[in-house]
Amino acid sequence: MKRIIYCSQAVHDFPPDELVTLLDRSRERNAACGLTGMLLYSSQSFLQMVEGEADAIEATYARIRGDERHTNLRLLMDAEVPGRLFPDWTMGFEHVDDEELADELDGFTPATRYPLVNPDLITNATVAQTLLTLYAKNRVR
Repeated sequence: MKRIIYCSQAVHDFPPDELVTLLDRSRERNAACGLTGMLLYSSQSFLQMVEGEADAIEATYARIRGDERHTNLRLLMDAEVPGRLFPDWTMGFEHVDDEELADELDGFTPATRYPLVNPDLITNATVAQTLLTLYAKNRVR
């Protein structure tokens, strides 16, 4: 079992209908190849965890790297893990606003652009995994 966490910057602000389309397509693809995970979107930035078999993770991350809808891709974690954090979710999702991030992430200031990409806020994989898990446990729709 493998887990990756990455962050990236969207090339434009995703309106709600485009986020729904992205999420629906991700869920379809993930279900087809046995992947699970969680995606946060805030202020034109993404933070995502994907879990599953190594071959499926590698193929998915290769597709993510080639996706022109985002830039400034930063891999925070690439690790073998004993089990899944999100075993029942093909892709959990949360669209987070500035006030929610300020409550959850020490050091966040609403004026920060692309907060989930900012290395001063998401300093390492542990911070990213904790943030994703908090949203998963408390807010996922």
